Amino acid sequence: LKWLQREIGFRSCRFHALFHDDMAVVRRGPDGRFVYQWHHIDKVYDFLLRIGLRPFVELNPMPAALASGEQTMFHYRMNVTPPRDWAEWFDLVQNFTKHCVERYGLPEVRQWHFEVWNEPNLSAFWSGTKEEYFRLYAEAARAVKSVDPELRVGGPATARANWLADLIDYCHTNRVPLDFLATHLYPQDEFTLYANRAESPFGIGEFFTQRVRGARETIKSSPLPHLPIHWTEWNTQLATSSADVTWGANRHVDSLHGASFIARHMVELDDAAETFTYWVASDIFEEGPIPNAPFSQTYGLLTIHGIPKAHANAFRFLDCLRGPRVGMDIPSAPAFCGGVATREAESVRVLLWNDAPPEVKN
Repeated sequence: LKWLQREIGFRSCRFHALFHDDMAVVRRGPDGRFVYQWHHIDKVYDFLLRIGLRPFVELNPMPAALASGEQTMFHYRMNVTPPRDWAEWFDLVQNFTKHCVERYGLPEVRQWHFEVWNEPNLSAFWSGTKEEYFRLYAEAARAVKSVDPELRVGGPATARANWLADLIDYCHTNRVPLDFLATHLYPQDEFTLYANRAESPFGIGEFFTQRVRGARETIKSSPLPHLPIHWTEWNTQLATSSADVTWGANRHVDSLHGASFIARHMVELDDAAETFTYWVASDIFEEGPIPNAPFSQTYGLLTIHGIPKAHANAFRFLDCLRGPRVGMDIPSAPAFCGGVATREAESVRVLLWNDAPPEVKN
């Protein structure tokens, strides 16, 4: 994280497992009442703020003291069950939010985002129903707002941009606070939605762009047309067929093509969202054990030894684009090729890319 901040400079950091039992945030005392302890969260947040990263707060998983079940997932065993008592979930979120305000000050915390859960539309991440997630969201949103009405809370943090209109309608109908939408997308999602791209309405290489822009249009046509949208998980996991889809060892996160994907889409979609949060910073992260090779086809921008991948260098190039954009014409550019130019004082910087998808032979 220090290297990424020194070499690139991101605004915020999102991560799983804030309320994991390893963080020891809550236990039930002999009298049945909760005892809260924020020490480990404080260490994490103190460090992030010290290096210039604001927390993009992900409210999950369910602590064992509150959980209705024992279902977990991934290497770090995130509890994915609803609370057994909704009032206790409200109390946890409210007390956590109060602590953040007391420790870091209201002006600082008002600049954070509180996101409720992670990918509840996937049964592996949420054992409850869609309706139970909406209640989980409502309790958390009201808990955050009970501390200060100007704190920002949102969801549904879904995979594949699902449930956006549904959450808007639910919040609008039930007067539940909703300050922003958050959702996730990966380019290989196209092959999970459309077998081998059969019946896909998207041209080759256009799925990611069109889904992002489509989400913005969904918001514009909703009862809350001005909501911001944050893409809080995405990366360059690609596939050439449905059989090629893999979430564990995807060669494209270690490839040169992934860098061109980042350059192209971060430029072309700059006006389509408030945030794009690349998942993740390092190949050392909690969803799996530490890889046993430096280039292990794991998600990170940096390897386990801190070596920057092509993806990290793409962000470094983008960070060099200082000043306003200037018009640039590339006559007869091949498909998937493009560029951007910026001017700062007497300097003009140009970044070009060839982002032909791996399924295209060129």
